[in-house]
Amino acid sequence: MSTDNKLVAVDVKAEGSTFEVGAAKALFDLRGPSFNSPQSQFAVTADGQKFLIANTFGESSSIPITVVLNWTADWKR
Repeated sequence: MSTDNKLVAVDVKAEGSTFEVGAAKALFDLRGPSFNSPQSQFAVTADGQKFLIANTFGESSSIPITVVLNWTADWKR
């Protein structure tokens, strides 16, 4: 994952004690919720052909909720 929230791929060549990494190629934008670690934003199949990505659609907004404590006390009256 790049610093500008794009999922990238790189070619890797490992032979003996040498390890070479090619140039990063952007695959697509990750515009999902921000988690502590990038690994929790997406998962990749073993063959590297499919991705499961946490994403949001439209504008995100908070929906208020009401929590009622000790509701059984009023129920027994």
